[in-house]
Amino acid sequence: MQVDTKSVASGATVPLVVMISNPLSTTNARSLDGIRAIVNASANVVHYELDGMESLKDAMELFARANPAMLVINGGDGTIGAALASLLYDNPFSVIPPIAFLPGGKTNMTAADLGFKGKPTKVLKKLLKLAQSGELPESLTRRHLIEMDMGDGSRPKVGTFFGTAGIVRGIFWCRENAYAKGLPNSVAHVWSAYKLITSALGLSRNKGLMVSDPMSITVPGSARIQGRYSVVMTTTLNRLLFGFKPYAEGGKGGLRFSAMEAGPSTLVRSFMSLLTGRFGKSSIDGLHVRTSNEVRVEGTDPVTLDGEIYQPEPGVPVTLKGDRSLTFVSFRK
Repeated sequence: MQVDTKSVASGATVPLVVMISNPLSTTNARSLDGIRAIVNASANVVHYELDGMESLKDAMELFARANPAMLVINGGDGTIGAALASLLYDNPFSVIPPIAFLPGGKTNMTAADLGFKGKPTKVLKKLLKLAQSGELPESLTRRHLIEMDMGDGSRPKVGTFFGTAGIVRGIFWCRENAYAKGLPNSVAHVWSAYKLITSALGLSRNKGLMVSDPMSITVPGSARIQGRYSVVMTTTLNRLLFGFKPYAEGGKGGLRFSAMEAGPSTLVRSFMSLLTGRFGKSSIDGLHVRTSNEVRVEGTDPVTLDGEIYQPEPGVPVTLKGDRSLTFVSFRK
């Protein structure tokens, strides 16, 4: 896929970097002073600290007048999704600059997939060095986005990971149990994954964590399935938590979709295929894997897009589209 590098060559001796920070993101509560110190010591960085998500549009309009070489978003997955939505639907840029992320939340799947791991201050220093060295064009990649239409007349939400069924139930369990105990993110995620797996295998008291309400899923031109599911997910990321790749490689369309029917045997077969690298490459009973530009999910279970939870309207399908993309900075080779 072709990457747009026009905004990188802005003609400035030192390329201008603009950055949006959400002070309320989890990691920023601890690291924002360090971020401010780096910005104050850098002549080519413009920093905008949000006063609520409604100020995103103002930040983008300000930055568009500056013709930046890179836009850095400092926040969690929810902040990233809101910023990407602003770029798609309010876009004031003549050419959208390459986008980079600082891991400012709890999960940071989008940032981690592009190689932005570690302390936000460390990542920011590396990004500024990349811009100043003139090597930014060699570090760009093009990624599709998920546009999620809830069917309620509101503007679609934008992100890179959609989930429902056991995924949302797992998020709730993690927040109410693991995060509530103040555990490190990595430990909280491992414990939550263990809890979900033991529930799906029928080895825990709560055997309903990984069983959805009845659900209907349509991948236009490819599949229409109905039933109860342990996991339903759609992503444009290359790697998820723990480095897993639960999707099919290749295929036409920007969305990578998979749905796992509820039941211990399907879970065991699917998990073994993940461990052996066969996921999406061979047929597994109870596992549905597709690549498409559209997926429609209808049910009563809450859904998540990049960690934000939404409740579908009764009888109204949630429509996911993945035919639009943007240019991102990536630390992965």
